[in-house]
Amino acid sequence: MLSSLQATSASTSRPSTGFRKHSAYLCTKLCRTRCSVSQTTLSGNRSQRTVATKASTEDGTAASAPAAADVPAASTSSDAAAEVTPEVVFYEGPGSNAELVLSLVLLPTLIYAPLSIASIGRRLWISFKFTNKRLVIVNTSPLFKRTIEIAYKNIKEIRTGPRGFGLWGDMVVFLRDGSRIELTGLEKFKEIEEHINRCIYTL
Repeated sequence: MLSSLQATSASTSRPSTGFRKHSAYLCTKLCRTRCSVSQTTLSGNRSQRTVATKASTEDGTAASAPAAADVPAASTSSDAAAEVTPEVVFYEGPGSNAELVLSLVLLPTLIYAPLSIASIGRRLWISFKFTNKRLVIVNTSPLFKRTIEIAYKNIKEIRTGPRGFGLWGDMVVFLRDGSRIELTGLEKFKEIEEHINRCIYTL
């Protein structure tokens, strides 16, 4: 009888094989459910973060667009206005007639002969043009053909000097890059100097 009681207690204390399998199945199912819930929560948080990032980016782009549109194009408008202004010629012609006459009179003298030849050459082949935007020097000599155009905005300073008792004069143009150009035998040199200075200060 004692042996039967021991067998009964042993059988009662040890769980059955079916119960152990059922418990293991329930634990496995519970773990899988928790894993799927945590993965769903993580994916939901990631999607919310992505949506929030996109929304902030779109808001920043929309906020910066009006600011860029509100910037005034002052330089563009000034350049366009300068291009629309028509170019008006102030003076156009060759060198001084008074210098040419004096050179022809003094040509027979040996001392003034080289200067007379240079003056005749300038009168024949060099012409000047002064507008409200630029000055143009055209050399049509068969040995040295050249055209120089200088915008007034590139001129730093103008200096002139009278010649032939003030009948004509010479001009030196100082550019902003440090170079200079000499114009010899100009008629109305004082009027041309005033015109260029007026154009420089109004640009």
